[in-house]
Amino acid sequence: MQIINMVVVLIGYMTFIVVLNQKRINQRLGASLIWVAFVIITFLSQFTNARWQLVPVFSFWILIIVHEVFKSSKVFYKVIFVTISTLIFLLSLGLIYAFPAGDIPNPSGTYLIGTLTFTVEDEDRSELYTEDPVDTRKFAFRIWYPASHIGPRDPIKWIDAKEISRELAKGIGLPSFVLDQTSEIPSNSYWFTSISDEEENYPVVIISHGWGGFMSLHTDLAEELASRGYIVVSIDHTYGSVATVFEDEIVYQNQEALPDREEANFLTAANQLVYTYAGDITKTLDYLEEMNTLETSFFKGRLDLENIGLIGHSTGGGADVAVALNDDRIDALIGLDAWVEPIQIEEIDKGLPIPAVFLRSEAWEVGYNNEHLYALIENSAQARLYQIDGTTHYDFSMAYMFSPLTGMIGYTGQLEKDYLVQMQKDIMNLFFDEYLKGIIRDDIDLSEYHELNAVDIS
Repeated sequence: MQIINMVVVLIGYMTFIVVLNQKRINQRLGASLIWVAFVIITFLSQFTNARWQLVPVFSFWILIIVHEVFKSSKVFYKVIFVTISTLIFLLSLGLIYAFPAGDIPNPSGTYLIGTLTFTVEDEDRSELYTEDPVDTRKFAFRIWYPASHIGPRDPIKWIDAKEISRELAKGIGLPSFVLDQTSEIPSNSYWFTSISDEEENYPVVIISHGWGGFMSLHTDLAEELASRGYIVVSIDHTYGSVATVFEDEIVYQNQEALPDREEANFLTAANQLVYTYAGDITKTLDYLEEMNTLETSFFKGRLDLENIGLIGHSTGGGADVAVALNDDRIDALIGLDAWVEPIQIEEIDKGLPIPAVFLRSEAWEVGYNNEHLYALIENSAQARLYQIDGTTHYDFSMAYMFSPLTGMIGYTGQLEKDYLVQMQKDIMNLFFDEYLKGIIRDDIDLSEYHELNAVDIS
């Protein structure tokens, strides 16, 4: 996509050169070249996701018209035309760089990837984040799975709807339209294609996003696992998600669900939020059990529910811990800056009875969360904590898709994107292959990642 964007700007700049040299070429030829360039740019713009970034290039044609109407031999007018035109092309180049329509990382496995989305209505739980007392809990989840073939179809979009990207932009203090291109980026997954028969069934990994995240924010990890023979379920935690897309409505994040830390009810609200997420995970597990036995289910018998792993970021990581402390269906857990602070210390003292790896960003090296996290690890026989130096909390997500400027403003850390993503994938593959598939990998050497350091909590 970036190549098309650069071609559009290049053609625009070449048109600028033609306009400047009209007196040296045939006038009719010059006019023809200008209009041909306009048609080509209009055509190419249909194949790029960076539409608004190219608005300055299209405004150049307005400048050409003004230039032709007020054509003058005076140097003053020529200087103005050249200056404004140069600024237009520099602006477009800057916008394309700052807000690119990049590609999602390719998964490393051999399987093609199919995907489906489900809506779950949990009538046994009241919805705590609406004003109607009779509302019950409703959320969505997406499944990625190993596929046998895809047929003549295009991959689905990474982000379901433009409303999600616009809420993300507003959430980080940007105009709503500046992330529009992300809602047009294709994933590596294909809608509703057949499940691979290479294995009778596949281990299951459930992903839970953080506060203000959404179910596709960890698509890179989900597609990686699915391509390597896992069935992956990512939950959209309604009212905690930036926006949850249902068939008949879009539900946005309830900002009041998590007040500022300075508020007296902060930890009470945080505890309720974490356990709301945890309830979604538990209900998803129940739902998967039904899917695995129902005769009409697309996934009947294909889910290996004897081997279930959890991945959670922030609030989602805390919810994973809350579930795994009490639900013996869980076999392994990865926490990404897992926010366990809201969990009652009596629960933390139980310790996790399963293998667990906690990855901490350098930004969370100091903070309120560590007291509970250290206690949890001390009480868990098979839990380990690692810190990835040079990272922030948002590096445990696909924030790298938004803009290369995120690192410059401190939103993400300083590690190179592909390097950090590969590190996380290697940790995940090594861990889940061992504890969900019983495979000890000798082709991954984590010691190569010098920023990954074991934390001694003694």
